Amino acid sequence: MSSDPVPLGPTYLDPEHFHALASGAGDERTIAALWRAERSWRLIVLRALLDGCATRPDAAGPLAPVADAWQLLVQAHGVDPAVTEDVLAQPQVGIWAAHTLRRLHDDPDPSVPLWLDVGYLHALAAASAVRTGLSFELDIPARQGTAVLPTVGAASTPADVPVVRVRARAGQADLLTTARTVHCVADDPDWHEPLIVEVGVDGIDLRVELHDRDVYRDLRGPAPSQPLSAAEIARWRACLEQAWELLVRQQPDAAQAIAGILRTVSPLPRRARFRQLSASGAEAFGGTLLSEPDDPAQLAVTLVHESQHHKLGALSHLLTLAEAGGNLRYYAPWRDDPRPLAGVLQGAYAFVGITRFWRSYRHHAPPGERAAADFEFALWRRQTLGVLRVLAASGRLTGHGQRFVDTLHTEFKACQEDAVPATALRAADAVAVDHRAMWRGHNVRLDPADREALAAAWERGVPAVQAVSGLTVLAAPPEGLLDARAVLRRYLLLDPDAFGRLRAEPAEVAAEIAGSTGADLALVAGDLERARAGYLDELRQHPSSVHAWVGLGLTQLDRRADPATRALLGRPELVLAVVDGLRSRGHSTAIGDPIELATWVGHRIPEAALDAIDPAGWLAA
Repeated sequence: MSSDPVPLGPTYLDPEHFHALASGAGDERTIAALWRAERSWRLIVLRALLDGCATRPDAAGPLAPVADAWQLLVQAHGVDPAVTEDVLAQPQVGIWAAHTLRRLHDDPDPSVPLWLDVGYLHALAAASAVRTGLSFELDIPARQGTAVLPTVGAASTPADVPVVRVRARAGQADLLTTARTVHCVADDPDWHEPLIVEVGVDGIDLRVELHDRDVYRDLRGPAPSQPLSAAEIARWRACLEQAWELLVRQQPDAAQAIAGILRTVSPLPRRARFRQLSASGAEAFGGTLLSEPDDPAQLAVTLVHESQHHKLGALSHLLTLAEAGGNLRYYAPWRDDPRPLAGVLQGAYAFVGITRFWRSYRHHAPPGERAAADFEFALWRRQTLGVLRVLAASGRLTGHGQRFVDTLHTEFKACQEDAVPATALRAADAVAVDHRAMWRGHNVRLDPADREALAAAWERGVPAVQAVSGLTVLAAPPEGLLDARAVLRRYLLLDPDAFGRLRAEPAEVAAEIAGSTGADLALVAGDLERARAGYLDELRQHPSSVHAWVGLGLTQLDRRADPATRALLGRPELVLAVVDGLRSRGHSTAIGDPIELATWVGHRIPEAALDAIDPAGWLAA
C-alpha cells in the first residue's frame, strides 16, 4: 500500500477451487483464495473512492483532507501490514466503501453531509494507527452519539457533536469531545470494547465480533447504534457456542468453511418465531445481519445459509455466472417477490447448503425434533432441486455459470435417494404447493384483455378461454406473508403444545402469526371441513383474497386431478383474474359458489399444472 495507485496482479481462481465451490463446498485453501480476491476488489473500490473524493471539495468537510487520512493509513501499513489488512478486511468496510462510492457518483442522500460518510476512512486510518502504536492526532466523525474506531472500540459522545478528535501516544488513545475526554480503556464508562465471541470445538475455532455500534454494520445502509444489553450478549454467546458445537460435531467441513469466512455478526432483535431475518451481501464478505435466533439449530443452519451466500458472492466478483436479465423475473420458493436470475442462483446455492444441513441433522436431532428435521429436509430438497432444473434450462447462464449449475445439480441429486417418512413428504408437498400458488396469486398478472375475456366468458356461461397471451409479474408485490401456513406447520411439528393453545383461540392466531387465520389452524390440524368453511366465509367477505382461494384448494390437495384443485393451486391467477374482471366490468364480485368458478377455470388447465416447473421467467410489470 502506498500513496500512489498500486498495480494489482491478476486475480484468478484455480479450477480445483471453482469445482469445490460448484460442488457446494469449499475447503480452507478455497476460502483463502476467495479472501485474496476480496482484498483486490476492496482495494479497487478504495482507489475509486479516493479518486472520486479528489473531485469533490465537500468530501472532507471539517475533517482533515482525505489525502492526510490515507497517508496515516499508509504509515500504519508500513509499521505492521497485517494490522492494516485486518482493519480493511472487515465486512463493514466493504459496506461503507460501496455506499460512499455510490454517494460520490449520484449522492442519493443529500440530507446527510458527504463528509460524514467519507470520514469513515479517517476512522479506519486512526484505528490502524492506534493498533500499530503510532502517535498522531486526527478528527473522525461521530453520529448520533457514537464515534467508532473499527476493531478497536466505540465511544459514547454527546449526541449533537459531529466530530471528535483521536489523540494517540504509543498505542494509548483518547477521544476528545466538547464534554470530556474518553479514554480508550475498559474502565472508562463511555468506552466500549469490541464484543468478541470465541469458541473452539475439536480444533475448529470460530471468532466473531458482535456489531452493535458501527454505523455500517447493516447491509441496508448507515444505521444508528443499537447497543446490546448484558442479557442479549449472554444469549448470543450461549447460542453461538451451542450452534458451533452442533456444526463441528455433525458437519465439520461446513464448520471449517464458516470459520474461515465469518468475522462479524450484526444482531437484530428477535422476530416472530420461525421467521428469523438473516442477510449477507457481496460487498460485505465475512459479515452477516441476523435477528436473534429461536434456538441453536436455527442459528447453525443460518450460519450455513449465509456462508453459502458469501462464497457465491465472492465468486461473482471474479466471474459472471448469469447474464443480465433486464426485466425478466423468476420464481424462488424461499422469497415472496419475483427474482432476477442471478438472485435465484444465489438462493439456490444457499439452499443447497441448507438442505445438506437438514440431511445430516435429522439423523442427530433430539427425538422431539426429528419429525421437523425430516420435514425441512424433504421441503428444501424438493424446492432446491426444482430451482436448479430451472436454472440449468434457463439459457441465460454464462459458460462458467452453466458449468457451475450443472456441477451443483449433479452433486445435489445424490440426496434424492434418501428415504423420508411419508408424513414428512406429505407435509413438504403441502407447503411447497401452497407457497407456489400463493406466489402466483400475489405476483402473476394477466394482460387486461385476457382478464376481460375470462370474465366475459364466465358471465356468458361458455367454456373458459383456452390460453392467455400475456403474463407479467409485479416487480414489487405487496407483503404477502406467503409462509403463514408453513409457520403453523412448524409449530405443530416442534411445539404441539403451543399449537394446541393457538387452536384453542383461533380468533387470536393472527396476532401471534401474522397472515394466518383460524381456517389455517384447522387445515394444518387436518380438520378439512372446518378449514373449508373458514375459507369460504373469508371469500364471501373478501372475494379477491389470495390466501382464501389457495387455502380452499389445499383442503382438497389429495384430489389433484380435480379441475378446481388444478385451478386453485396450479393457476390461481386465472381465478383471481375472473374476480377482478367482473369488478372492472361493474358487476358484483360476490361468487355464489367459488368451487364452481374454480372448476370452470380448471377444465382448461393441464393436470400437471401443480407439479410443472415454472417457465423460464416472466416480464416484470
